[in-house]
Amino acid sequence: MRIAFMGRALAHTGGIGRYARSLLAAMTEIAGDEIIVMANRRDPQAPPSVRAICSTRSSVPAILFWEQVELPRLIRREHADVFVNPDFTLPVACPCPGVIAVHDVAYALMPRHASLRARLYYAAFVSRSVSSAAAIVTLSQFSRNTIVRYFGVDKRKLVVARPAVDTQFSPVATPVDDAVRSRLGIRDAYILYVGLLGGHKNVRGLIAAYEAIADRGCPPLLIAGKSCGDTPAIVAHAARSVYRDRIRILPDVDAAALPALYRGAKLFAFPSLYEGFGLPPLEAMACGVPVVCSSAAALPEAVGDAALLVAPRNTDELAHAMQRVLASRTLQDELIRRGLDRARQFSWHDTAAVVLRAIHDAGASR
Repeated sequence: MRIAFMGRALAHTGGIGRYARSLLAAMTEIAGDEIIVMANRRDPQAPPSVRAICSTRSSVPAILFWEQVELPRLIRREHADVFVNPDFTLPVACPCPGVIAVHDVAYALMPRHASLRARLYYAAFVSRSVSSAAAIVTLSQFSRNTIVRYFGVDKRKLVVARPAVDTQFSPVATPVDDAVRSRLGIRDAYILYVGLLGGHKNVRGLIAAYEAIADRGCPPLLIAGKSCGDTPAIVAHAARSVYRDRIRILPDVDAAALPALYRGAKLFAFPSLYEGFGLPPLEAMACGVPVVCSSAAALPEAVGDAALLVAPRNTDELAHAMQRVLASRTLQDELIRRGLDRARQFSWHDTAAVVLRAIHDAGASR
């Protein structure tokens, strides 16, 4: 089978990008199929063993033209049997069966946390893509159920392919960890958050919870992740805090630095209001860090019994859970043990196998 793989998401710095890169790498390891990456940039970050067809389209109109006109032409030219996009959409005139990954529907269920451009793009293309896709991959049973309810799609079209943790996320320190943290000006232990710096991630709630315990001898708060439209307001909010000297925000931190950041943390806190799965808590667990996270959406499905779960909008509960972990070495050790066990339950090869079955079934339906 010849599979055309949408390469645009491979260059993304957030969770979708990490999912796309890890999924493609695992697919190339276990698939006997020919996989062709089709991307709108010269360096799509595809595995060296995969043939890539790349062009340079960076402006919004150019990207839309590429997705809706050039991409279908490339799919036809390459005689692809199935087109796969790990990032929500299909071309309107996709010339072969399409398989898409719909990670969540946060843009629709929590619209005030999404940019206008994102809302317009998803409103224009996601519903149509969900209807026309031969198969839909999602990351959790929670997201599967939500997609079925929101779009009214036949649940038999959906398969759950849970993400896993990449091998660089481990509890074993490397020689470069100290150098990475030193380069970022980090010298002592800290409470860590990793994720989008805004939107539905509830970063302001985390800052409020930290303020409630900051004078109890707890370490500083380090907030790292991808910038968005909300980020300047969050930076300004942190700067107004009484504890501003102990709250540090690292926007757009290099993904290669994340393992060192996780391994240097005393505690990982993730108070998100909505997740289609929730990979950062699992990455922290794989690095041997105790985790406190919200009980929203798919997060309980991701972390199991390996984290302390708190109500997503309850700042007092979050503060209490953070303080409880920081004050108890016994609890820290128990959460670390459970977290390492939990992270080992996920495998990118298992994820890729589920996706490849969906792709083959889609190809057989032609």
